Amino acid sequence: MSTPDQPQPPSGWGDAPEPPRYGQRAPEGAPQPPADGQGGQQYGQGQYGQGQYGQGQYGQGQYGQQYGQAQYGQHYGPRPPSAPAATKPGIVPLRPLSLGEIYDGAFTAIRHNPKVMLGAATLVILVATVLGVLIAQLIVPTFSSSFSSLTEADPEIAELGFDNLVAQSLASSLGMSVTLLLAQPVVEGILTVSVSQSVIGRKLSLREVWERLRGRVGRLIGWALLRSLAGAVGTFVWFFVLVLLVALVSEQSTGAAIGLGLLLGAGFVVLLVWLGVRLGLVAPALALEGQGLGSTIARAWRLTRGSFWRLFGIYLLAMIIVSAAAYIITIPLSFVAGMIGGTGGSTEAFTTATVVATVLSSVISAAITTIFVASVVALLYIDVRMRREGLDVQLAAAAQASDGGRPGGEPGARPGPPPGMLA
Repeated sequence: MSTPDQPQPPSGWGDAPEPPRYGQRAPEGAPQPPADGQGGQQYGQGQYGQGQYGQGQYGQGQYGQQYGQAQYGQHYGPRPPSAPAATKPGIVPLRPLSLGEIYDGAFTAIRHNPKVMLGAATLVILVATVLGVLIAQLIVPTFSSSFSSLTEADPEIAELGFDNLVAQSLASSLGMSVTLLLAQPVVEGILTVSVSQSVIGRKLSLREVWERLRGRVGRLIGWALLRSLAGAVGTFVWFFVLVLLVALVSEQSTGAAIGLGLLLGAGFVVLLVWLGVRLGLVAPALALEGQGLGSTIARAWRLTRGSFWRLFGIYLLAMIIVSAAAYIITIPLSFVAGMIGGTGGSTEAFTTATVVATVLSSVISAAITTIFVASVVALLYIDVRMRREGLDVQLAAAAQASDGGRPGGEPGARPGPPPGMLA
């Protein structure tokens, strides 16, 4: 509808009329093209494209592009199309990611779905930690009696009650280690599913996340137990070999024994780091693809081939970030808890304050580390698949189908997931 100051548009402006063919005249009332062969410039951009209809009489916004360019501009002088921007329906662009985009995507995933990323993950960690402390109380008497027999030789130390404090600390640490070992893979699976959906702009509830994950929890826990068992056996074998070789070499030279011990220790650390990087994508692959444990381990090994140094650098920097953050938060908390326990004037109050500080510190540290690192690992898994398997094309199609293909991103019926992604 035109305003009083604006003339009526030409009839049928929405449907562009056919441009004059060679040897024909322009529409009735329209200026005739010049005979010097410059009709494209005059009609495409001059008189109709930008002049009379493009900018002068009908304005650039309403009729300039639709009438001026559609009627004459596209036939006589079309503008070159601009390069399309990278598709970004969610927290990261759907293309191979840079280091900054991976870290930014991890933080954005937390803001995109805080109820799952922060609330659910922290709740699971809190329940596992408290449960570990409660289980630890069953073995505290055993530890206390052991330390009491050691402190009987020094009555002054026995009066301070440090045997009970040490027993509580060791038992709580042991109990929390067991429960967190079982809870951490569940948390990682929840975070991985949430991040994978945030990549294509979907925000799942905790119930939806659990429906997608519950059939794979057993494999995730099995992988965590297998990894821990392999690490324990490998450490025992390495320590046994180290002691045996050092004992043999020490008979000849003490310096050679020390050098051999340092060399074997460094080699063992390098081996652990290499295996950790090469197998770092097993957990997200288990959570998202749902294959068997053996085939998933082999798949993660293939996905990380040739990408060791890039993955290692990202893992290392992520661990430095979360370690610094956890240290900054937990150290003041432990100091305050110690001050509160010290003002109580009794060993029981100090022990209780120490246990509470240990629980809170463990929950905060585990939550910070698990949430951020699991988000980074999930994005690395998606990044590696985009680089090697073209997953970005499948994710873009899934994101478009999720919006129903409608302008403005109106939600439509959710399609099936891309192949090999939340199958």
